[in-house]
Amino acid sequence: MRYTLASSAGKGRINEDVVVVYERDGFTDLVLMDGATPLTPERCMAAGASDPAWFVRRFAQDLGRVLRADGSQDALVLEALDHTRAAYRAAGGHADVPPYAWPIATLAWVRVSDPDDDAGHTLDLYCLGDSKILLQLPDGTVRDLDPFENPQEQATQAAVAALVAEGILDPGERWTRLLPMLRARRHEQNTAASPAVLCLEPRGPFAARRTRVTAPRGALLLVLSDGLYRLVDTYGLHSDGSLLDACRARGLDALLDELRAFEAGREAVGLAAKTADDASAIAWRFT
Repeated sequence: MRYTLASSAGKGRINEDVVVVYERDGFTDLVLMDGATPLTPERCMAAGASDPAWFVRRFAQDLGRVLRADGSQDALVLEALDHTRAAYRAAGGHADVPPYAWPIATLAWVRVSDPDDDAGHTLDLYCLGDSKILLQLPDGTVRDLDPFENPQEQATQAAVAALVAEGILDPGERWTRLLPMLRARRHEQNTAASPAVLCLEPRGPFAARRTRVTAPRGALLLVLSDGLYRLVDTYGLHSDGSLLDACRARGLDALLDELRAFEAGREAVGLAAKTADDASAIAWRFT
């Protein structure tokens, strides 16, 4: 098979990631979404495991329904979001819900065009949030197709480190201390004039990062959520290159096993706000 999918919930959590592949004549759409952890125990939606889980699954379905070759990715996202927002309101999302409780998600969408000749596949990227898209060329070189540093995540990491330095190692206590900062950040994300994440009520155009590249035969594409990319940027168990090598040699399930095994040990304590995050990926081999 050209592609494989994997998705794993964080320890004791609802999986608020979704990975899906839509195949059409002439192109294939790879979609990965990572719903942000809810910041309130109350739920707006009567259906679904959580509001973010409902959001990512419903939007992915709505996007699949509107996909067509002649639609731009910008326009198709807005068209799908219209359907998702209407469903949210109809199913219990009310105007009195505070903005920090509205669901948001990352969106990493890669449209892979079928090649006309031996020149390779054209990839059109549409990126919101901090998921990763890596391409390993046949000679082993790795390209980060969407280099993006999330300053808000860096602020969260710094806050976690400060709490650990205070001796606060209990994850529940750390989460309680972080909650006011996280809610202020979520409010800002949901009310931004140009949102950098997928949200229900954008006040203006999304600040999506769009890139077009060519993938030659023999290349390996890896689209992954930040939960799985912890193997690189949080835990330091891999570089981008060794991550792609491991994916090629052992597959996505082995990478998930490696991640969870590390998070089960004491070495991971205090390295992130959540002891284990949802982790998902799509791997595509260009043959």
